[in-house]
Formats: sequence, structure tokens, C-alpha cells
Amino acid sequence: MSKSSTGRGKNNKTRERSPNPGLYQQLQAIVSRLNALEDNSRSGIATVVERQPAVESSGSAGSAVVPCVVLASEQSTTPPLVPTPVPRVSADDCVAAEVAGKINVQISNTSKMYDKWVKLPMPLDFKIYVFNVTNRDAINQGEKPNLKEIGPYVYKQYREKIILGYGDNDTIKYNLKKTFVFDPVASGDLREDDELTVINFSYMAAIISVQEMMPAAVGMINRALEQFFTNLTDPFQTVKVKDLFFDGLFLNCEGDNTALGLICGKIRAEKPPTMRISKSANGFYFSMFSHMNRTVSGPYEMVRGTENLSDLGHVISYQGKRIMSAWDDQYCGQLNGTDSTIFPPLEDGNIPEKLYTFEPDICRSLFASLVGKDTLFNISTYYYEISDMTLGSKSANPDNKCFCKRNWSVKHDGCLLMGVLNLAPCQGAPAIASLPHFYLGSDELADFFGDGIKPDKEKHNTYVHLDPITGVVIKGVKRLQFNIELRNVPSVPQLKEVPSGLFPLLWIEEGAEIPEWLRKEIMDSHTMLWYVDAARWLVLAVAVVAVLVSATLVARSAALIPWPRNSNSISFILGNSVNTSKVHS
Repeated sequence: MSKSSTGRGKNNKTRERSPNPGLYQQLQAIVSRLNALEDNSRSGIATVVERQPAVESSGSAGSAVVPCVVLASEQSTTPPLVPTPVPRVSADDCVAAEVAGKINVQISNTSKMYDKWVKLPMPLDFKIYVFNVTNRDAINQGEKPNLKEIGPYVYKQYREKIILGYGDNDTIKYNLKKTFVFDPVASGDLREDDELTVINFSYMAAIISVQEMMPAAVGMINRALEQFFTNLTDPFQTVKVKDLFFDGLFLNCEGDNTALGLICGKIRAEKPPTMRISKSANGFYFSMFSHMNRTVSGPYEMVRGTENLSDLGHVISYQGKRIMSAWDDQYCGQLNGTDSTIFPPLEDGNIPEKLYTFEPDICRSLFASLVGKDTLFNISTYYYEISDMTLGSKSANPDNKCFCKRNWSVKHDGCLLMGVLNLAPCQGAPAIASLPHFYLGSDELADFFGDGIKPDKEKHNTYVHLDPITGVVIKGVKRLQFNIELRNVPSVPQLKEVPSGLFPLLWIEEGAEIPEWLRKEIMDSHTMLWYVDAARWLVLAVAVVAVLVSATLVARSAALIPWPRNSNSISFILGNSVNTSKVHS
């Protein structure tokens, strides 16, 4: 262990002299110095008074890493009219720790976190819960639906960013690639070959769209859809879950119905992401998530945080757009927040009440609200969770009124009900997003069902535990449900008896918690930045001592007050446990 000693004068006797105006000027300079130190400590800048060489560690080939500590300046029997020297700081390692602490969380190829940001070191858990219809015939006779939730079907989701380049204003541009792999162990007894009965999502979307645009053509289009969909007897279908999720359900374009050609031509022209062209037959495959497994999303343009750390991770454009045009509104279309994989460090005294993330699949930003401090894996975190105002109705949250672009129901406008978001402006199909089991939604949504809808905060909440020092998500879960309206349409045989109400297909959960080895890296980052923080306060404390000693000299010379001759001000301020004559490597 290396040591650096400082000498201390043992003779504390002084000579009394008359006051000197120059001493007050010197004291004023020290007070100004203290103010500068305090300002710097508030702004997060390590103060450098005098650079000291790194202390070589015995038995080491290179320089040892020296914690940020204060070196007490030499004190001798100098007459009191000479001001107490400003303390010297061992600054090389303080500044290095400060810079390293910031660099480690920036999006830069020199950052310790950069590789982990580009390619997540562990997969996310992507869980799918399906609503199995248990009283199909009864619903077709107008009774309330009964559902049974089946899941989770667990997939490992691997994420990797493809860097496209760097832009102006400290930005980076990238595409996001996701890969999903079924996890049979985590899925338990569930298998991808399981067959379930679910709402026919694409059929209901087609009927609702036609009824909105051309009500008189619904009957004609429905006859074409009877060829497009296999065995179309009602608004439900029995499917293998792997086909619903990724492999695809075949939709036929071979037939003699003129309207069928129009339907298939429209799909070919618009290329909806949930449809892919069949390579072996005349038709398409519909699936909920295959597009996420075979294409990249983006490009995103994000702030790197190398110039202003508080802007780290902020998404400023998506696919070249700074405003999402789906909502025809500057407020609702703004890109607010990060892509949920990275956040800027939080500043004490300036903790945001809302944490925003941009969700391209729904063409908008969502926020979680601050609940308070928490501790997870022995790491102090801030805990945020989604609130009822995020998807609040326009009466509860007037800011949401610009999301009410189109009607989604025969009963309601775009956001009359609590807890739902109309995705039609974003996705081009009348899909409705909500939290699982209509959690935080209107009671009317759950009352439509006889059984199977049971909102539960513990199971259906969306939340995040955020490390305030690095901005790393210690644990987070994001949950979203996809719904379509089951609509009574008297002119359509398959729908003439069914009740009308919002019907869920499935809900998903994306979540992860940092593994144990990564927790250690987080704690190491905390330790490094703790040294910096400790140094700031030690510098400030010793500066206070300098002012006290200088003030003492003034008081003595003016004979204003008696003062103990042998008081150790540094020990008094820092405590008996602080040894000011040692530097620990």
C-alpha cells in the first residue's frame, strides 16, 4: 500500500500583530474559492486545484488506481498574516473516475456499456397469453363470451442494433433486429402445436373496415371473404398457436369471386406487416408476430449523450420522421423518451415524475409514473409504473383527445372509454390496444364477458426499476393486449346473432432483469462514481476548514475572541476516523 505523508508543524505559538487590511482581501478570495468549489460540486464537475502524479503501487508494473482523496497541505509555523493555503487535491484519478463514470453510460464505442447496448447480453423473455373461447356456440346465439387464458408461451427474444452511422447534434442512427426462439422449458406443458379457439382477428378487421367505408358493400365483400378464409362459419377459428404467432394462417386468393380479386390486390398493394405472400400458392399468410422475426425496425435516430448526458437515449426521429403523422397532431405525434433499452442517469433533486418510451408499434410514446424509491438486488432504484392516465379517456386526461381520430366501435368514439387505444390510424386496421384483461380500463369492457376477464395489478401491470446512477433498467416488464371488436352485423350470416363488444385475442409481456454478473458491473460503476462524489465533499470540507482557520487568524489578530491553541479543525470536520496523512491506493 503506497503512502504519501504530509508534514505538520508542532509549534502552534503565534505572535500577535495588528490587523492588516490585506488579510481580509485574502479571506474574501478564499470565500470566493469556496463558492466556486460548491458550484462545481453541484454541477457534477470534479474540481482540480493541483494535479498530483499517480502513486506507484509497490510490486506493480504500472501506476496504481488511487481513490479520489484530499491531500492535506503542509502547515508550518508561518505567521498568521500569511493565509492558510488552499488544500491541494489529487486530481488525476478524480477526473479520470468522473470521465469514466460518464463515458461508461454514453452511447460511444469507448463506453463500457456500448457493446451491451448494441447487442443485449441476455435475451428478453417474450411471453404470449392467448384467450381461448370456451362457449363458441353460445356466443353465436347472443350470450356473453366465456374465455380461458392459456399461457405463457415463452420465447427468448434476442435484440441487436445495426449501426447505420452518426449524425449531427450528437446522434446515432440504427436499425433494431429481433429474433424469437421458442423456449419449451420455460413454457412448461405448453407446446407450439397446441390448438386453441380464438376470435378471427383478420376477418373481423376486414368486415369492420368495409362497414366503415362502404356499408352497402358488406354483403358482397363477405361472400368473397368466405373464399378468402377457410371454413368461415362464424367469427371464430381453431388454430395452432405457432401459426397464429409466427408461421402464419393461410388466406386463399384463388376463386371466382370478383371481390376476392379486389381484396387480394389491396393487400398486395398495401403490404400490411402481418401479411406475407405465399411462395407456393396464390394467397397470403397472416400471423401476429412473424414480421418482427423476419424484418428489422427503424431506422431510429437517438441522442448519444456524449455532449449532454441528460439527453442520453432520447429518440428524435423514427423512419426519418420527427413527428408521427398517424395522429395529425403535433402533441400526440411527438417522439418522447427512449426506446426503453437505455435511460439517462437521474439527478438527485430532479427526478422526473414521468418516464417516457417511444413505441413504434403503436405510433406513440407512453409514460410510466414515479411511485418512489425501492431496493432490488441490493441496488437502490426508482420504481415507475403505468398509470390510469396513460390510456385515460379524453374526459379523464384531456391531453389524450388527439388520439381520438377515428371511431372504433358502433358505440364509442376513438377514446371515450378508459384504458384503450385505437390503433387504426397507426396500423391501418381497426385493432385496439389495452392493458391485459383491461386492467385500468372501464368496467364496461370487463362486463361484456361472462367469465375469463379478471384484471389484476400484480399480473397485468407495466413497470420498471431504474438505477439512477447509470440509467440501466434493473428489472422491467411491459405488457400489452390486442383486441378487435366483435360486432353484430345483421346482413352478415356469421355475425347476425353475436353480441357487440371489445374482444381480446392475446396479450404479450416483454421483460427482463439484469443477471448477477451484470449487477456486479453496475455496483462497480457505483463505486467509481462514489469516489468522485466523496472527493467533492472532502474538497468542500477542507475548503471550509481553510476558511475557518483563516477566520481564526483574523479574529486572533483583531483580538476579537479567544481561541484554543491546539484544536485540530480537520479532525473535527472529518471525524476521528479520517487519517489525513495517508493516501490509499
